[in-house]
Amino acid sequence: MTLETDVAIIGSGYSAVALALNLVDLLPPAVKISLVGKAAAQGRGIAYATKAECHLLNVPAGRMSLFADRPNHFLAWLAAQGYPWSAEDFVPRRIYGAYVRDSLDEAMKRTGNRAALTLVDAEALGAAAGQDGGLVFALSDGGRLSARVSALCTGAGTRRLPLPEAAIPAAARPFVVEDPWADAWWERLPADADVLFVGTGLTTVDQLLLLKRRGFRGTMHALSRHGLLPQPHLARRADPVETALVPGGGEVSAMLASLRRQAAAAPDWRAVMDGLRPVTQALWQGWSAVQRRRFLRHAASFWNVHRHRMAPAVAEEIEALRRSGQLVIHRGRLEALCLRDGRLAAVLKDGTPLAAHLVVNCTGLDRCTVAASPLLTSLAERGLVRPDPHGLGILVDDAAAVLAGDGARTAGLYALGPLTAGHSWEITAVPDIRVQARAVAARINAEVAAG
Repeated sequence: MTLETDVAIIGSGYSAVALALNLVDLLPPAVKISLVGKAAAQGRGIAYATKAECHLLNVPAGRMSLFADRPNHFLAWLAAQGYPWSAEDFVPRRIYGAYVRDSLDEAMKRTGNRAALTLVDAEALGAAAGQDGGLVFALSDGGRLSARVSALCTGAGTRRLPLPEAAIPAAARPFVVEDPWADAWWERLPADADVLFVGTGLTTVDQLLLLKRRGFRGTMHALSRHGLLPQPHLARRADPVETALVPGGGEVSAMLASLRRQAAAAPDWRAVMDGLRPVTQALWQGWSAVQRRRFLRHAASFWNVHRHRMAPAVAEEIEALRRSGQLVIHRGRLEALCLRDGRLAAVLKDGTPLAAHLVVNCTGLDRCTVAASPLLTSLAERGLVRPDPHGLGILVDDAAAVLAGDGARTAGLYALGPLTAGHSWEITAVPDIRVQARAVAARINAEVAAG
């Protein structure tokens, strides 16, 4: 059976819902919008599916509205629900997930002079060009969906451990947690055992907080190449400082050196980082392919820990774990996993062994490589999308229109969010994605109006 729709949005996370809500506002009443993804996950994705109160937003509530043109929308929703949080507060992520889902449910109830929005409770596994233009998607429930215009909002999955398959013997695999969000792995962990987290970013921070809440008494080891934890936000955000960097203004090393000098002279370095937001995408776009590779290889880890920060209360908890010795941060590379005397041992590149009851993969979100998605693989095989050369999603133009294998635009196909990181770099946070969602919605509206 083939369903017909005017606009298909493929995805179940924030990008997909933000685009859907903007399209409902803009498109004429006769237009049909289909949001394709598992219905239970719609509006939450990986980021907001957690139920733990200790998992807080990494951005204050005042900057988390779904809508670029309605900056107080989230604050108004919080007040209407009777919650006490204000603009400077870091709200639990489950509350934000409820807000996104509530906004989606409200949009689906709208009738009359609004475009019709429906959920398709299935995943898109593949796609091909339709006979009359547009795309036809193969769905996980065996059906098909034909759309005049489509938007890919598939987001990013969880990265795999940075090890070749041969470096993890079969006997060690039961002690490896590949996806920390997939099951209650902590229930298999004795309360006084040691555990090793591979990664020291925000995913690891989330897992540390879970263990602390459960009264875990063992040692928590965390390993990454540079041993860097995310930096904390200030309790009250300082006003951003206008950046001295100019797009196309020189080599990456010189620009970063200029940024460090400006940060050292500012009352707080966070104000300098926040002042970069208006030009970050233009800076990235002004670099050559060689410069981008250099940044990704040498500077991206340092950028991320300063750009994507922890809520102040979370940072205090993590620092307390370090001071007590319960959390130990290691700098190095994972070389192999093995079993020694019935216990799991992680071997670092320098030969250092780390014994642990479990090894938990907290390397964070994948860079949206085409090979990791059956849908993107299908589109790439048909020449309808082209992978970004740095593994940052797929190629798009300045309007977020997808570029085909021959470099031309794929008619009626757009992409949003992390899938477009190769073009924009900074396109994972709500303040950036909501602007993109509004702009893409306007372009889809123009395309639908043009017939």
